[in-house]
Amino acid sequence: MVNWRSAGFVAVIVFSQSIALQAQSYQALTLDPGVTPHKEIDEAYRVFSQAYDRLDPALVSNLYGESALYLAPGREIQRGREVINASFKGFFDWAKEKGRTLGISFRIVERQATENLAYDVGIYTLRGSGGGMPDGEDQGKFVVIARKSDDGRWYFQVDGYSAMKQ
Repeated sequence: MVNWRSAGFVAVIVFSQSIALQAQSYQALTLDPGVTPHKEIDEAYRVFSQAYDRLDPALVSNLYGESALYLAPGREIQRGREVINASFKGFFDWAKEKGRTLGISFRIVERQATENLAYDVGIYTLRGSGGGMPDGEDQGKFVVIARKSDDGRWYFQVDGYSAMKQ
């Protein structure tokens, strides 16, 4: 005879372990060997990833400088935090309307940094699921230039990206 309480407990443990393994396999940021960590810039990528998890455009756009340049594929150059916020808001609102969840992670393959200026070259992985649409994952390449402002915070000053496959 099956003890359903025990079976339910085992199912909860197996489910919990599965979720823990999925969380471990999804890291917001990885650095290739030889890439030097940078506390403030690395944290910006983690916040960027949280913004996608929460579909929060203000969280991500506040990582950009007031006069930042955003170079999205197939679009004109976008200038300024407010314009960048509107771009993310449109994308996140679409995801919310469709019932989609989004996630993004970053892999830095090269970084150079001085006291006030840095650049990263890397690969992003964008994940989407739910909303009656197929789950999907896209990868692209990016270049980000970060600048330390007068207030001591690091902001993305230039962000350009493109898909790795069409």
